[in-house]
Amino acid sequence: MRVGFASTDGIVINEHFGHAKYWEIYDIGTELSLVETRMVRAGCNCHDPSLFEEMLNVLSDCKALFVSKIGKEAAQFVAQKGIRIFEAAGDIEEIGRVIIEQEILDEVT
Repeated sequence: MRVGFASTDGIVINEHFGHAKYWEIYDIGTELSLVETRMVRAGCNCHDPSLFEEMLNVLSDCKALFVSKIGKEAAQFVAQKGIRIFEAAGDIEEIGRVIIEQEILDEVT
């Protein structure tokens, strides 16, 4: 399954959804595998749904997104697009191991 982690440095989840310019894209199965880093235009300055739409177009192959924070309106927007959103902070690889070990994404289709 493909997921995105909002990160300023490629190491930790440390970015608010609407501020995130960089997304670390990983495939998660029995292992965590980095696919690429993607850059998007952040959409938080005015909470403009069209900017959120642009972000999600770039992340459209991701079934779940991990961010340090997300506002209620943005979370609802993401959920309506069929993408799971999680608030988390910390090392991407450590969080990835927890996701795999605890089968957190198994119910995501």
